Amino acid sequence: MQLAGQTGAPLDLLHVVEDDLPAAVIDRRRAEARAVMSDELSALSEPAIARVETVVVVGKDYTDILGWAEKSGADLIVLGVHREDALRSVVIGTTAERIIGFGSRPVLIVKKLPAGNYRRPVVAIDFSASARQAAAFAFDLLPESEIRLVHALAMTGDGSPSRDDVAAKLEKIRSELSAKAAAARGGAAPAQLMIRHGSPIAAIRDVVEDCEADLLVVGAQRRSGLTRTLIGEIPEDLLARPPCDILVVHA
Repeated sequence: MQLAGQTGAPLDLLHVVEDDLPAAVIDRRRAEARAVMSDELSALSEPAIARVETVVVVGKDYTDILGWAEKSGADLIVLGVHREDALRSVVIGTTAERIIGFGSRPVLIVKKLPAGNYRRPVVAIDFSASARQAAAFAFDLLPESEIRLVHALAMTGDGSPSRDDVAAKLEKIRSELSAKAAAARGGAAPAQLMIRHGSPIAAIRDVVEDCEADLLVVGAQRRSGLTRTLIGEIPEDLLARPPCDILVVHA
């Protein structure tokens, strides 16, 4: 609701009732879901948004979530997890992983109840199209936030680009993204480029911790039927124990 109020977008609240239940149970759970969603909306004191629609469908979790996203033309799918100890069972091999793996729309996994709008997002950046797409999405979604672009520089020895060469190429990307965001929104907060040595996962976690980031943005693309991010196949550890909220953007 905060993002919808911030961007002026309509919001669909979607609940899927499993279709392999007895008809009477399905009817009861459908009614219960609508009542709970109505109560939750009434309890929230968020900025006025364009439209809120509560949707309850009978089907199969991730397939119907993806189906509704396609049908409604959703710009973003938002999923939440409630407890740290529940993250692995909720995410790995189940709904969130499948929505990321089989879908094509951006997916935001919310780790905990937000205290306000995103202010300190970190975007994992390299030279891939998926990384640029993720960064552009972050700039467009969060024009007033102080975005940090983090790149992991591998220590590989002779023949590898120098740190200066990498920094110059990344700075060009940063400048282009900033200029486009400023032109589209009439101004945007400056983005900071951060280059760290080591593995991508370690670099990302270090920057997220150092900056007290509230959002991590990564780009993803399909390879041989799998969804891969710029840090390789989306690691189970990163999704099961996210350092903060994670936004996955497909190229």
